[in-house]
Amino acid sequence: MRRRGLTLLETLFWVGIVFMGGLAVAALFKIAGSAQKTTLSGYLVSGQTDSALRWLRRDFQETALVSIRVFPNAGAANQPPGCSFVSARDDKQNLQVSRYGTPLWGKHVLYTLEPKAGKKTGSLVRWELPLAEAQRDFVPRPCATMPSPVTNSSARRVLLQDVLLANTAVPNLQQEANYVSDKYGGFKVQFVQRIGGEGGNEELSEVNPTDSTLPQVDANHTRLVKVRLEILARDSHYPDFFRLEFKARPRY
Repeated sequence: MRRRGLTLLETLFWVGIVFMGGLAVAALFKIAGSAQKTTLSGYLVSGQTDSALRWLRRDFQETALVSIRVFPNAGAANQPPGCSFVSARDDKQNLQVSRYGTPLWGKHVLYTLEPKAGKKTGSLVRWELPLAEAQRDFVPRPCATMPSPVTNSSARRVLLQDVLLANTAVPNLQQEANYVSDKYGGFKVQFVQRIGGEGGNEELSEVNPTDSTLPQVDANHTRLVKVRLEILARDSHYPDFFRLEFKARPRY
C-alpha cells in the first residue's frame, strides 16, 4: 500500500506548531535569565548596602552635630552629593576618648559620590582627612575641605557601587514611570526638622541646626539626620531600582 504524504496545509500547520513551541521555549529561557540576573543583582546590592549602612550609621552616631556639612548646598552648589564631619576613630578604627570620656577628635570623615563615565550611576566613596596638630582638641569643627575630589588618602574606601547620580532620569520604573533624581542623586543627607514642634510635620533641610550664622535656624529643628540611598543596579528596559532610608542621631 502506498503511503500518502503531507498536504501543503498540513505541512504549514506542523511548521507553525514547531515555530510557536520554539518561541515558547525562548521566552522561558529569557524569563529565567532575567529572574537570575535580578536575583544576582539584588543579592549583590543587599551585601554592599548592608556594609555601607553599617559604616554610615556608625559614623553619624559617633560624630558631633555641629561638624556636619552636607553637599550640595547654597555655598557649594556645584559639589556632587556628599557630606563631611569629625570622627574620634584612629587609623585602626578604634574610638579615642579622654580620661573624662570626651571624644578626641582626630580627623574628618568625608563622603562623596564619584560618577562613572557614560553611566547613570557612580560610587559612594568614604575617605578620611587627619586634623592638623593644632586642631586636635576637644572642639568639633566643620571641615573646610570639600568632599570632592578625593585627595590622596590611604583610608579611601568605595562603600557602594551603582548609586544614582544627581538629576538623572530612570524610565520604566514600576513605582514612578518617569522618575528623575534631584540634586542629591542617590546620596542625600539632610537635617530633620518638625514644623511647630515635636508633633509637627517632618521636613528636611540642608541647614545645620547648630549654625548660628543663619537666621532660619530655630526650634523646629531636631538633632536627627536622615540619609537616603538610591541604587540603580541594572539599567535596562526593566531597571533594578532600590531606595533605602534611615535616621541617625549624632551623639555629641
